[in-house]
Amino acid sequence: MDVATILNVQQVEIDMEAQTQEEVIRKLSEKINEKQVLTNKDAYIGSVLERESQSTTGVGGGIAIPHGKSKGVLEAAIAVGKLKTPVEWKSLDDQPVSVVIMFAIPQKDKKDTHLKLLSQISMKLMDDDVVEKLKKETDKQKIVNILS
Repeated sequence: MDVATILNVQQVEIDMEAQTQEEVIRKLSEKINEKQVLTNKDAYIGSVLERESQSTTGVGGGIAIPHGKSKGVLEAAIAVGKLKTPVEWKSLDDQPVSVVIMFAIPQKDKKDTHLKLLSQISMKLMDDDVVEKLKKETDKQKIVNILS
């Protein structure tokens, strides 16, 4: 399984309005839920918030990669939000976040799907040109292409 097989334009939101990290997570969980892969949205959101309480997923450069592994998730999914106004995320570089790439992973996942997906995204985000394109792009399909 790779990013290209699970991310599509329906799970990308441009100019997302949110005031807090939790609000972003809740809104992106709605995007993920549109794929009908959540059986318990609250349990999934709880797993993402729990993960955030352990250490930040704000990786720097205005990007966060929150993720949760939960029994409330049927199959892996990704949602992307580009925020209208950056949100505080306790990022590694102390900068607010404007791009959020959120993963939903089933608790029963034994193949380390989330680690593979996170690795794919992280490799892309190591390239400064990719990060700049991602921040500037407003076309949903092009965002999917950048991340795939």
